[in-house]
Amino acid sequence: MKRFLIILIVILAFTASACKSGNEGDLREIRINLTYIPNVQFAPFYVAIEKGFFEAEGLKVNLVYGNEADMVALVGTNHEQFMIASGEQVLLSREQGLPVVAVAPWYKDYPVGVIALKEANIQSPEDLKGKKIGLPGLYGANYIGMEALAGQSGLKNEDYQLVSIGFTQVENLVSGTVDAAVVYLANEPVQLRERGYETDVMAVSDYIDLVGNCLVTNETTIKNEPELARAVVNAFLRALKYSAENPDEAWAISRKYVENLTEETAPIQRKVLDESIRLWLLEKESESEQAQSWSNMMKVLLDIGLMKKEIHLDEAYSNEFLP
Repeated sequence: MKRFLIILIVILAFTASACKSGNEGDLREIRINLTYIPNVQFAPFYVAIEKGFFEAEGLKVNLVYGNEADMVALVGTNHEQFMIASGEQVLLSREQGLPVVAVAPWYKDYPVGVIALKEANIQSPEDLKGKKIGLPGLYGANYIGMEALAGQSGLKNEDYQLVSIGFTQVENLVSGTVDAAVVYLANEPVQLRERGYETDVMAVSDYIDLVGNCLVTNETTIKNEPELARAVVNAFLRALKYSAENPDEAWAISRKYVENLTEETAPIQRKVLDESIRLWLLEKESESEQAQSWSNMMKVLLDIGLMKKEIHLDEAYSNEFLP
């Protein structure tokens, strides 16, 4: 009897192990490409992995980080299937023949703004006349946001000087190298505030509605694997909502993925997460609002010459997979 029980236990253990391996083997392994580096602003993806939201959709997700322009080319040619990309990258890529499609919005407000120290007395776009404005470079969301703000305010290129400073906006502002800087609203303003500096911030979204970061795939995936696209969207939106409703847990999970959170930087990054959540789109926007944001984005890109011709906007984004 004792021998029988031992054999039975071994069989049950083996069966449980086999079932577990089988379940893991049933998961579809995919990659989601994130721009930049591991950061608390990507908390929904860390939450979706840790809470099993991707697994519930039959997916095992690996996160990859890198340059946005490189990744959008990979997704556009179907060498990769999913990424986070800003609205302007979607339009610029489609004009170049890369059939990328935004399938889920992430931000309700364009996350870019212009910041200056309080002592500079720069409180409106008109105050930027004659000023040196620092930004990472003449590319990406920071540049698009600055040009959109200027266009809405009637500023001309000769009214101000853009200075490429990389991602050193805080240091250059504090040192007085530039008078103002173009920043991500959830990042540099928090860092300056926590260091004791008073600032004035102009959010681009206060002047024009543009398309922020989106979950992006390509036309091939939508045509051939619509259920895969739906699964990724479902898990992402579920994680977005969960992260916003449980910021402390989202923060704790993010710390597993984001390195170099020291005793000095961790409190600041915790507040960066809070500010990021305020920018997320947590309620479905109307189709007219969505269409206007995409139209505004294309107009800005045409006005500054990054796009040479109009494209069909209804092909650049899809609501097919939204709940």
